[in-house]
Amino acid sequence: EFVDDGLIVVEDGAIVAVAKDADQIKAALAAHRPQDVVELAETEFLAPGMVDCHVHAPQYAYSGTATDKPLMEWLQHYTFPAEKRCVDVDYAKTLYGALVDRLLMQGTTCVALYATIHVPATNALVDICLEKGLRAVVGKVCMDRHGGDGYEETTAKALEGTRACLDYIRKAQPGASGLSRLVQPCVIPRFIPTCTPELLAGLGAIAREADDVWVQSHASEAPDQVKFVETLHPGKRCTEIFESHGLLTDKCVMAHCVYLEDGELDTFARRGAGVACCPLSNAIFSLSPGWHAFPFHKAHAKGVRVGMGTDIAGGYAASILVACRHAAVASKHDMDAKDVDYKDAFWAATLGGARALGLDAVLGNFEVGKQFDAVRINCEAGNYDTFPSAIHPCCPSRLEHDFEKFVNLGDDRNIASVYVQGKRRR
Repeated sequence: EFVDDGLIVVEDGAIVAVAKDADQIKAALAAHRPQDVVELAETEFLAPGMVDCHVHAPQYAYSGTATDKPLMEWLQHYTFPAEKRCVDVDYAKTLYGALVDRLLMQGTTCVALYATIHVPATNALVDICLEKGLRAVVGKVCMDRHGGDGYEETTAKALEGTRACLDYIRKAQPGASGLSRLVQPCVIPRFIPTCTPELLAGLGAIAREADDVWVQSHASEAPDQVKFVETLHPGKRCTEIFESHGLLTDKCVMAHCVYLEDGELDTFARRGAGVACCPLSNAIFSLSPGWHAFPFHKAHAKGVRVGMGTDIAGGYAASILVACRHAAVASKHDMDAKDVDYKDAFWAATLGGARALGLDAVLGNFEVGKQFDAVRINCEAGNYDTFPSAIHPCCPSRLEHDFEKFVNLGDDRNIASVYVQGKRRR
């Protein structure tokens, strides 16, 4: 929805009124008498904060490189050694601080984060998100088999560390609970190949112990990963395995899901589980002859909650706008599927992402009662020209013209300010 002349009234971080025409604006101002009124220029607009449903925080150090190997080889050669370095908490703090700053700079106001197997570094990531004001779902990664040299743990240690991190996240936010928390606790079985059935069962039990525990993992991601799962669990697929261990919940988001079968999509919809569509890393690691992209519209039609993810560092760009563009381009290569346009992609990067993470009651759009997570866009501050005098007659308004240009051409230079829970974070 595009509103050319509107007003949003925010009190204590929450949206208390939305006006969409001159009469409504006048009434809202009279009713709420806001102390500070921020007026946007003609070259600016306000959009919901962007939601990144899949980021590996420790991999940010090598984002933009390491695009030369298939997934399972890539993990052993690049990923596990990089993540192993986070045993050094000072190193992890420096890395995570830079990542959180970068995400906010890109207009990301909510993110689903993977840490590493290390409890102290995971807790440091939580602290940094709270300090800098980035809304996040954060968890300690768990893997008790097929890790890199020195980068796996026992089942017992993985479960113990997970409980410790969940408790830390809760205690770090006194007075906040449920969706009012800035950082939500999460269990993370990395993916089926690195988790024994015993570990999956244990994490599923932890996820069921309380209603404030999220789940993140990867499912049906790449050809070599799918084959590996088949060798470990003959006749079974990722969806069935996760579901049988109680991990496919309405607070679960699974990354990639390129190779999910129709019946698996139905299971996701029935369970209320979300998908983080990661079109850039999918193009690098996941596609094979006959497979073009995650079935965005099919999944949506089945009732699956679909959000967008950058998948740092499998996806080399930190901006969710880049993911939006790759989603649109990838859909063009599937002649049997409806195109994903810029509006579809941006929806997945905002309200769709909030739904995929089970957070749409508090963010994703500008509805009364939701928290004010927003980005202020300056259309004239980027690396492109708007040419308002050249707007095509079929375009309904300058706002829609500027919005499409921003989604397709914009970057952090266009992000004038960022708000999370009503507070300016950038």
